[in-house]
Amino acid sequence: MADTPSEYERLTERISDAYCAVDTEWQITYWNRRMSEWTGVSAADVEGDVLWDVVPALCGSAIESRCRSAMQTGESQSFEAELSGPLPRWVEVNSYADDDGLSIICREITERKVHEEQAELAETLFENTQDALFLIDLDGDEFRLERVNPAYESNSGLTNDELRGRRLQDVFGDEEGATILENYRECVARREPMEYEERVSVPDEGPYWETRLAPVIVDGAIEKLVGATRNITERKERERRYNAIFNQTYQFIGLMDPDGTLLEANESALEFGGLDRDDVVGRPIWETYWWQLDDGTRRELRDAVAAAADGEFVRYDVEVQGATETAIIDFSIRPIDDDSGEVALLVTEGRNITEHKRQAEKLEQKREFLRQIQTVAAIGGWEVDLRTGTSRWTEEVYRIHGMPRSYEPTVEEGIDFYHPRDRATIEEAFERLTREGEAYDLELQIVTNADEVRWVRTLGTPWYDGSGEIIGARGTFQDITERKERERELERTNEHLEEFASVVSHDLRNPLTVAQVTLELARQSGTVENFDRIEAAHMRMNALIDDLLTLARQGQSVTEAQPIALDSLIESAFETIPGDFATIELAIDEYRIEANEARLRQLVENLLSNAVTHGGDDVTIRVGLLDDGVGFYIADDGPGIDPAIREDVFDWGYSTANQGTGFGLAIVASIADAHGWTVEATESAEGGAQFDVYTGQHDPG
Repeated sequence: MADTPSEYERLTERISDAYCAVDTEWQITYWNRRMSEWTGVSAADVEGDVLWDVVPALCGSAIESRCRSAMQTGESQSFEAELSGPLPRWVEVNSYADDDGLSIICREITERKVHEEQAELAETLFENTQDALFLIDLDGDEFRLERVNPAYESNSGLTNDELRGRRLQDVFGDEEGATILENYRECVARREPMEYEERVSVPDEGPYWETRLAPVIVDGAIEKLVGATRNITERKERERRYNAIFNQTYQFIGLMDPDGTLLEANESALEFGGLDRDDVVGRPIWETYWWQLDDGTRRELRDAVAAAADGEFVRYDVEVQGATETAIIDFSIRPIDDDSGEVALLVTEGRNITEHKRQAEKLEQKREFLRQIQTVAAIGGWEVDLRTGTSRWTEEVYRIHGMPRSYEPTVEEGIDFYHPRDRATIEEAFERLTREGEAYDLELQIVTNADEVRWVRTLGTPWYDGSGEIIGARGTFQDITERKERERELERTNEHLEEFASVVSHDLRNPLTVAQVTLELARQSGTVENFDRIEAAHMRMNALIDDLLTLARQGQSVTEAQPIALDSLIESAFETIPGDFATIELAIDEYRIEANEARLRQLVENLLSNAVTHGGDDVTIRVGLLDDGVGFYIADDGPGIDPAIREDVFDWGYSTANQGTGFGLAIVASIADAHGWTVEATESAEGGAQFDVYTGQHDPG
């Protein structure tokens, strides 16, 4: 570059655009001041340098590509490009090729591009926003529709072609058009945005709209109005429904701030208290008239409000004060969250349940009366609905079965509670009842949830609908276990009485007859032998009487039992048994048995005495445990018991020894039965007698 600028150079320096020139090798031949400002590189520093080295940001850019194309083809290029770094973001480039190289002129167009992008964005927003937008052109005092967006067309059913350039009255009619025009003029007069609701008739759409209007001011003059509108017909309908629900209901409804300040109360609540809205709105709810019965009521309400403000739904029954009476209401406070999840409002609701409470109290009294009857009489009720296949039990029926109230029995499950040997009976009876309407009254056994066998009396009757069709069954259910036990005890007592009568009439009569006859002989002869026979007869009668009394007492059921160490009891009982040469062997370790000690001792003593009586003074007695721990046995090595009479030895008065009363083993059987045990006569390992006492479950078969 020459020190003295040429005329060409002076001209190029006056160009406001950035300008440079390069030769065919891309070496810079000219670099004006504007280019220096853009790049931050002075002309003196670039002379003879390659353009791409001086401005690396151009490498790989659209400018490089287009300039190389112009150099190669010799054709001028004009284009726009976006750059980063020290160059302007957006530039307009003109490149001119000649034989000497290339001249490049760059003009910054960033501001224009920004305006274009803003305009494009505004157009995009206008066309694509979900709000219905419209433009109103002001032509003097005339307001004409200039343009609407697609959302407006969709929401209103009116198109751009129908609206463009038309006056408001021409589109909406004189009356509605005048109302709309009045709002537009007010916006112009205010020279600021405004918002309002309006009623506009549009095809196939609701009439209620919410409109926002703003003036477009250019150089101080309002040239247009831009508006956004949306159909709020549904919202208006919801508001009407809300008002109907809020005010046209018999329930008491209110709205509160989380701090308890009452914001709204519906007409029913106000009417109940004889209040006006101004009497309660703006006050803490616990200070309002309804809640002034006592301090406790107000404290409970304040606690409930605090809990609801923390997000808890609160509900309880409370008595409140009205204009003419008090009422019990089902009162609740429901928290309402805002978008952030914080409690923003509290909705109160009260339902007058005074009459319901009265009825509930009467019903509860009836239920309590029924419960008392069921408890005293031990009678429950049941019901089966064949239409739904469901069953219902009263509390007593649940108690008898040992089931919780939460249990919901089916018909099949109810029948399954019956003892296996009675199940077919109840199934047949229930089938006849539901098929033919035949009622039943049965006494059967059930197995409770705790595996306890109980006797019950169950009655069933058919349940008919209005047309006479059987739709279910109803009946009663009573635990009769105690009665059955008394009946069984009575049967045993009657059997004992009969046996007593037999013994008294036979066994006691024989020695008594002997004594009477011998007494006559003694009076005549006065010999000692006759008096000895009389004494022996009396002793025989005393022994019989003692055993009879023992048998009568031991037959009573055991009511008091405790764990007893069997080895200690047997050792103690053996010491009282006559037979100095008899021996005993115990193989029962520390076996303990639940029994009445006095009766168990009598049972053991009788079995030990029986062994000595029939086995001889030198008999060996063994005591051991039965298999599976179901009881114990007492065995001897004596002559044993003939298998043919093993079942007879427990009968009253049966004896194979002349000196016996025949009641010893009968007493053993009676004591075992009183405990719920069984006793069997078998053969010992040595061939003697063995008595097995089963204290647990045992199948004699």
